[in-house]
Amino acid sequence: MATEKDLKLAAIQQARPDLYAQVETGKMSVQDAYNEVKRVQLGLSEFRGKNTKKKEFATDFKRIIQLHNPRWEELVQEIKKAYPLTWREFIKS
Repeated sequence: MATEKDLKLAAIQQARPDLYAQVETGKMSVQDAYNEVKRVQLGLSEFRGKNTKKKEFATDFKRIIQLHNPRWEELVQEIKKAYPLTWREFIKS
């Protein structure tokens, strides 16, 4: 079973190979690189990991659906990006 660090490293390597290289050389921590990847993926100005204030997921999800009215294919594509290592367990292609 993969550790949290392994999952973060895989996400970093897939999304930002340049950051992964910095982690490998010790110029950047795994957490800092992961925070940067998530910041870009979520379109935030800052991503602070576990200290980021959590909101009610269902409320935010409904707001996003109403605001953007995405197609099913768009939702699946974004889920695949957000969970590159585990989406296959939950979604059939």
